[in-house]
Amino acid sequence: MANKPPFRRRYYFINKKFQTDFSIKFLVIIVIEAIMAVGLFLYLSKGTLTTGYIGSELKISRTYDFFLPMLLLSNIIIVGVTGIIGIAVLIFMSHRIAGPMFRFEKVLDEISKGDLTYKFKLRQGDQFKELEKRINELTDILDSKAGNLKSGVTEISKMLSRLKTLASAHSTDKDFERLLQDISKKITELQEAANYFKTSQDQQIGKP
Repeated sequence: MANKPPFRRRYYFINKKFQTDFSIKFLVIIVIEAIMAVGLFLYLSKGTLTTGYIGSELKISRTYDFFLPMLLLSNIIIVGVTGIIGIAVLIFMSHRIAGPMFRFEKVLDEISKGDLTYKFKLRQGDQFKELEKRINELTDILDSKAGNLKSGVTEISKMLSRLKTLASAHSTDKDFERLLQDISKKITELQEAANYFKTSQDQQIGKP
């Protein structure tokens, strides 16, 4: 018997504040539209009369007195049903936005901690797929640049150890000169790698 895949519970309230504010604003818009519809009806029916039957009795009354109760009841029902359906749809749709926002915050937190190996992938159907690609490309570039800097520092440390060994062994001037050239070359490479990054210190010392 094949094993069933583990059940994964879906969390639609990822960023509750964002999703709640989004839903409240939508509901407020629906209520405002209903109020405007009633107000427009009262304005247009002002000074008009309507003839109609209430049961078997024929009555003549002001138009808004005749239709207002039914209009209010229908608007309340429409606002309620539309609000419930609309909020459910908005929560589902905002889940596709709030989810990526949560993931973006997570990856930025990891980068700020110095972890340049962190990668993430949005779910199928989520928004901001292009931004996901750009952020992962950014971390790849930073990971490569930082890796080159670290390996360069390690090589210079090894060269300095060799320099100390040569000094203690009374080696020839040529050995010192060759090693110093290697160190100078490696320092130049590190400077070029470091200059890839623009920092606030560059502005303080007058660099572009």
